[in-house]
Formats: sequence, structure tokens, C-alpha cells
Amino acid sequence: MEPLLLKAGDVAKLLGLGRSKVFAMLAVEELPVIRIGRSVRVPRAALEDWIAEHTQHASGRSGDAGPLFAEVEDRDGLPRAGPTPLTRGVLREPILGPRRASRKASS
Repeated sequence: MEPLLLKAGDVAKLLGLGRSKVFAMLAVEELPVIRIGRSVRVPRAALEDWIAEHTQHASGRSGDAGPLFAEVEDRDGLPRAGPTPLTRGVLREPILGPRRASRKASS
């Protein structure tokens, strides 16, 4: 028989998170929590409900939201489905400015 109340380590394993992250979420009551003395437990049923609620909110997109990436043109002018993972569709100027003469040359 599975326990009705889960320890933070069990919750961490079920959610694929670290124990410290689960304790932090419990401290701010982001996860459902029951305190029994100094013990902190999460009701299994409440955790399953929490997962279902947050999954709906996280993946809920309206049907008219459109595609995730609008069609963009690549540097060579060919249309693409979206930005490349490296550039993400953003053209950037060089980070460093023009090279300056060294201090030795100016002395």
C-alpha cells in the first residue's frame, strides 16, 4: 500500500527535482503541504491534483495563438520555419569595438 503522505525526498523523486528545490517550494507553500509537528508531508492526492492543475496552465494555449515561431528569412534570403538554435533569429553586432592601437605604439 502506498503512503498517503509523502516525504520531501519522495516528492523530489516523483517530480524529478532536487530535495532542496522541493523544500523551497514547500516553504513558500507552492506545493500542497501538511505540517505535523516539525514534519513536513505532501498528500499524494493533493500532489497529483497540483500536477494536473499546473500542467493545464503550462500547456494551455489558445487555438488562435498562431505558430510558436513566425516564418523568418535566413541570411541567404530563404524562408525558414523558425530561428536556428544558435542565433534564435537575432542578428547581433560584434561585442568588441574596433581594435585600438596598443599603448606601446602611442608612447
